[in-house]
Amino acid sequence: MSGADAFLTLQLVQGGAREVNPLMAALIYRNVAVFAAMKLGMTSVCIILMVILARYRFMRVLQVGWVLYAILIAYASLIGYELWMLTGPLDLPIL
Repeated sequence: MSGADAFLTLQLVQGGAREVNPLMAALIYRNVAVFAAMKLGMTSVCIILMVILARYRFMRVLQVGWVLYAILIAYASLIGYELWMLTGPLDLPIL
């Protein structure tokens, strides 16, 4: 899903949208390959750590495994939003 997000983000930026995440914006406008590598790398490292810690509790309240489900829902929503922007009007909203 991170790869799909990166691809869709690049498509939207080419169409006139702008990246609002300051870290990713700095990368995407300088070097697309570094942007993609950082996006996939950071997501991979975080997901691996959460899988390793899946049985632990986040802030002693929420099991980390449930956070993984929340991230899955967030990524699915983000990709849906990006697809909506691609099929929508030419005036692209902020990404």
